[in-house]
Amino acid sequence: MTSQKHLKAAVRARMARTGERYTSARRHLTGDPSAAAVPGYPAFGGGRQHDSALLAHVLEAAGVTATHDGRPLGEPMVAGLAGGIGFMYFTFSYSGHLPTMTIVPRIHPRPFVSGALERAGLAHTVSETTSAAKAARALDAALDAGRTPICTVDRAGLAHQAWADVFAGASPHDVAVAGRRGTTLLLDDDRLEPVEMSAKDVAAARAAHRASKHRMVVVEPPTAPVDLAPAIRASLAVTVHDLTEDVMPGNFAGNFGLRGLAKWADAVADRRTKTGWTRVFDSGPAFGHALRRLYDCLTFDHSSPGAMRPLYAEFLTEAADVVGEPGLTEVAGRYATAGALWERIGEATVAGHLAAYRPLVERRLELLLGGGTPAAMQALSREVEEFTAGLDVPEADRAAELDALAELAARVVLPEREACAALRQVVG
Repeated sequence: MTSQKHLKAAVRARMARTGERYTSARRHLTGDPSAAAVPGYPAFGGGRQHDSALLAHVLEAAGVTATHDGRPLGEPMVAGLAGGIGFMYFTFSYSGHLPTMTIVPRIHPRPFVSGALERAGLAHTVSETTSAAKAARALDAALDAGRTPICTVDRAGLAHQAWADVFAGASPHDVAVAGRRGTTLLLDDDRLEPVEMSAKDVAAARAAHRASKHRMVVVEPPTAPVDLAPAIRASLAVTVHDLTEDVMPGNFAGNFGLRGLAKWADAVADRRTKTGWTRVFDSGPAFGHALRRLYDCLTFDHSSPGAMRPLYAEFLTEAADVVGEPGLTEVAGRYATAGALWERIGEATVAGHLAAYRPLVERRLELLLGGGTPAAMQALSREVEEFTAGLDVPEADRAAELDALAELAARVVLPEREACAALRQVVG
C-alpha cells in the first residue's frame, strides 16, 4: 500500500508539471508494458487525449513518418493536424435524468481522425454501412490485409468504459483494432494493454451507435514520408475558421467557437434567466452533476488537461519550426496561458462541495489504465451517481461557488480571443 501511495503522489506531481492525463503520467513512470503485446503496434493507451493518442499509434503502425525529421508523428502534431482546439457548449434535459451540460474543447463537429488524414494527404478509406454483416466482413478484410482499422462504437457498449455520464446509443467512441486471436479482437482503448473483446461484442458495440453506421477508417501504408508544412498550414486555417465562423446552421451556430465560449461564460454568471446555471442547475444533485461534467469535459472527455490548450500549444511550437514561422511560437505562448486558466477552472469545479469527486476520477483512470474489471468500473460508476444524488448544497453555497467559477470563466474569454486573433494574423 505504501508503494502504491508513493506512486500516486509521483503521478500527480508529473501531471501538475506536464499537463499529462493520469494514464500518460503513470505510463511514463512505470514503463510501457504494451509495446510487444501486438507485433508491429507501438503502444496501447496513455497519451494526452484519447483520439490523438489513438491516431498517433495507428499512424506509427502504418509506417507514417515526416519528411523534416524522418520520425513518426507525435501526439501534439496529430492533434494539431486534426484541427486541434475548438469549443462547443450545450445544456440538455432528458426525462428521468438530472439536467446536464457538455463542452467539447477540441475541434467539433468537423471529423477529427479523417480530418487529420485528409490534411496530411495520407491514403485512407472511410466506410459506413447499415449492415452489421457487411461491416464485420470489412473489418475482417482490413485485418487480413495487415491494417489497423479505427472503428466507431457506442461507448456505453464497452464494459471497461462504464461511467456515470454515458448514455446508451448517444456516445460515439473510436477504438483501434490492433489485432485478433481467433474470435477475440485486441483493441487499443485507453488501457496500457490490449482490451480483449469478442468479435460478437465489438459488432454489438458498433451497431449500438446507429448514427455512425458502423464507421471504419483504414489507413494505408504511405509511399513516402509526409511533408507536414502544407498540412500544418491547412490545419491552422481550419482551426481559425471554426473558432470564428459558423459551423452549424441557424440558432445552433452560437453554441460553437468563440461565441459558444462567451455563451457558456455568460450562462455560468447568469442569475436571472432560465438559461443561467442558477436556474438550470437549481438543486444540490443538479449542481453537482453540472460541475462533474464540466470537470470531465475540461480534462479527459474529448479533451486533455487545460481544455486541450496546452497540447495545442505544443503543436504550435513544433509547427513553428516545420513551417519556418516564428510567429507561431508567440501564439503557442498565448494558448499555454489560456490553458493555465482552463486548468484553474477545472480545479475550481472540484473544490468545495465537489472535492470528493477528484479521487473518484483518479480511481476511474487507474482502473482504465489496466487491471480493473468491468464490475469494478460499474461499481465506481454507481458510487459517483450516489455521491451526486446525495449532495446537499444550500442555495447560498451554490451561488458562492458559481460566482467564483463565473469570475474565472469571464477571465478566460479575452485570452482565447486574443490567441485566436494572433493565430489568424499568422495564418493570413
